[in-house]
Amino acid sequence: MRRIVITLMALFTFGLAVSAWAAPSAPGDIKLGPPTGMEATKSLVDFPHGRHVKADMECATCHHTWDGKSEIKGCSASGCHDQPGKKEATAFYSAFHAKNTDKSCLGCHKIVKKRDGKPVPISCKQCHAD
Repeated sequence: MRRIVITLMALFTFGLAVSAWAAPSAPGDIKLGPPTGMEATKSLVDFPHGRHVKADMECATCHHTWDGKSEIKGCSASGCHDQPGKKEATAFYSAFHAKNTDKSCLGCHKIVKKRDGKPVPISCKQCHAD
């Protein structure tokens, strides 16, 4: 019995080590801005990426096209949210400001504030310095 317990503990420890090793390394805090060729109408946003990682958010929550294996791309990457406009799903603005979805910053923050009462930013000036 003791051998089984020790074996199970060793396998569990090994599993944790492998999953930590295989997990993508997340960048620290980053500055969010529009895709190349698109002009920002407000200041760039200081995004506390590390805070979101520490909150145990799954990478695919925001990086919804990530397959779990390849390199993770940012929102403004070609083929994701790299289009002008405000209403289309592929619009850069939508990735951050769509209100009725948990797949945008604002939408997710509204849900978290209402559900958990956390002081997350939901107004323009809380994210944009100017």
